[in-house]
Order: sequence, then structure tokens, then C-alpha cells
Amino acid sequence: MSNLSNFAENKLADMVRGQAWSLPGSLYVGLASAADDSTITELSGAGYARIAAPRALATWAGTQGPATTLASTGTSHATSNNVAFDFGAAGSAWGTAAYATLSDALSAGNVIACIPLPSALVINNGDPVSIAIGALSMTLGLAGGCTDYLANKLIDFIFRGQAYTFPATMYAALFTAAPSNAGGGMEVAGGGYARVGIAGSLATWSGTQGAGTTAASTGASGRISNNEPIAFPAPTADWGTATHDGLFDAATVGHLLFWVALASPKAISAGGVAPTYDADARGISFA
Repeated sequence: MSNLSNFAENKLADMVRGQAWSLPGSLYVGLASAADDSTITELSGAGYARIAAPRALATWAGTQGPATTLASTGTSHATSNNVAFDFGAAGSAWGTAAYATLSDALSAGNVIACIPLPSALVINNGDPVSIAIGALSMTLGLAGGCTDYLANKLIDFIFRGQAYTFPATMYAALFTAAPSNAGGGMEVAGGGYARVGIAGSLATWSGTQGAGTTAASTGASGRISNNEPIAFPAPTADWGTATHDGLFDAATVGHLLFWVALASPKAISAGGVAPTYDADARGISFA
């Protein structure tokens, strides 16, 4: 889904599952020679220390563009640093920095994100080390069915200190014309159709460690899925051909949070069998 670590993906997945994620007032910028979703090789040496980056609108840009300081309203699904991060002069050879990391503690703690630097920095004794404004750019869910609305909320929550919680219940919907990250599409209407509520809990959505699990997420897949079948009402009139589905934050109207194309479009006719997702058929991926 982004530059996020497995730790952060699991925390986001469990937010869908009704579990709060409490982040500190600042994230801490570090430098690493190697990094992936689960491990980093952080630089070290005399004078090296992570730098506090407040989770604030002023520190990280809104999705409407670099240097913006208002709440996110854009379509880029991207943020970047509005301030420079100055590590000072290296007191010894620190090695080669290829990544910046964002962690939830000044030392140790959990890595939230790993961001490739525009170019690797070979840091020798006495070298001044800084990251320029705009050099750290991250995207979240631009592909994969996370809407602009949700990406804006999550970027502002993780990086910019703005509160967000997933709804206690999300509502599955069917579309006969595709939505997009901007929303839209053509939702089924009439003929007994109604969105189907799915409670946000550990029991109703699996953990990232696998289908059917009910413990807090500890996996590396970034994917959660429905633990129970999702059954729509039986159609009393023709609904047309369902081509996509979505998850909203309200039973009617509301905001589209996720959307996806159905593996096989389904014609739904009056008197037919109620459309149903089997367990594990509706996934959400944060990877």
C-alpha cells in the first residue's frame, strides 16, 4: 500500500478491526543503509541520533501538494517533508544512507515507514548531514482500492497528527458501474437492495496472519478479510450486473473507503439467490 512497515500495516489493519492506534506526538527520522517492511540496518557512529519530526500539519505536506499546511484534500495520496532535517556533522564515518526511516521512539521503538532517499549519501567523519525540504516523499494506497478520502484521513492521522478512527461498522455495497479513488460509480438501488453492515472487530475481520484468525495482527501480508459470510438481501427486482464492490462508512450516503472490481461480474435478477460473499472472499490489503 505504501512505504509503511509491517508494524504500521498491522496497526492500520487492526484499526479496521476496532483497535485504536496511539501514536506519539513526534515521529523520529533516522538513516539506514538497508530497509524493507520488516528490518532496517540503521546507521551509527559518533554524533548520530534520530531527529524528532512533530506529527503536525506544518511538518508534513497535505496531499494537495508540497509545502501545504492545511488538512489533506488532494488526490495524490502523497505527503512530503515541509521542513529540513539536520543531523549535524558526523563525528565518525556513519556509512552509506540509502533510506530515511520514521520510528515511534528516539531509540529502539517501532519503524513506521521506510523512504528511499533521492540519492544515497556516503557519510564520512566531519560531513554535514541533512535532508532537504521535500526530499522525503511517501504515497499511501494510490493503487489497490483505497479512496482519496481515506488516504487523506490516514496520511493526516499517521504523519500530521489529525485524529481519525475507522467507523465501528463498515457497509458493503455493490456497483454496476465502477467507482474510483474519487468515489462515484453507480451503486445498485431499489429491488430490496441495501448495504450490509460489517462490524469492526477482531472476530469479524481476520488478522494479517491469515484467514479466520481473531487475534491482533502479527503477519507480514498486510491483508485482512471477512471471517463470516456477507449476505445481501434477496433481490425483488433486477439489480443489473454487479461489477465492483465497495465499503462505506455509513448505511446510506457516507464516504466510500475501499473499492475493488469483482473477480467475475454477476448478473442479479429478481427472485434470484441473495448475493453472498463467502468467508475470506472480501479482503482489504495494506501491503
